[in-house]
Amino acid sequence: MVIRVKIVVVKFQPPETYGGFVSKTVNPVLDHFSHFLILDSDTTYEFSADNIAEQFGTADIVGFTVVSSSRIFRAWERMTYWLKLSPRVRGAAMLLSSDFLRRIGGYPVGEFVDTILLQKSKRTSVAPFTVYHNQRFDLRHSVWRQISDGKFRAEIQYPFWKTLLHSIFRVRPFVLLSYVFHRLPKREK
Repeated sequence: MVIRVKIVVVKFQPPETYGGFVSKTVNPVLDHFSHFLILDSDTTYEFSADNIAEQFGTADIVGFTVVSSSRIFRAWERMTYWLKLSPRVRGAAMLLSSDFLRRIGGYPVGEFVDTILLQKSKRTSVAPFTVYHNQRFDLRHSVWRQISDGKFRAEIQYPFWKTLLHSIFRVRPFVLLSYVFHRLPKREK
């Protein structure tokens, strides 16, 4: 198999979504590349994407160690990620196999696509390389992200108990509140 990696740096403006941007970039050229390295626009790395694809070629998804540039985020992760049930793969940086993307019907559109991809993956690996996420702490963005995450979990009918544990162990109360709110039956007026 010939290794050809396309690097996709995600730069989108709402109302376009993360998944919308990546899907319109990746899906038309699925047959031209063996892998896609998807990176948030505020990330940096120092490794060869081709070497990673060769080394982990059979994996559907290859994640990396993502380290935040923000001391607040790094401290928060140390405090709230002491329990790991599986290797952590973050959407800020992942290598995706074209075979995997074709199998699932292409790169999904929408928000929280990393969760969708991880649920559909049969073979996920984590490469021993670091990607630096150059982000600043923003409380409003953090709360909004939790609310969006809870809504998404409710929409895909993610198990309540997993959402509850995530909310407790990661100290993300708005995820649970949003999940419960969006799971409640809607009253007709």
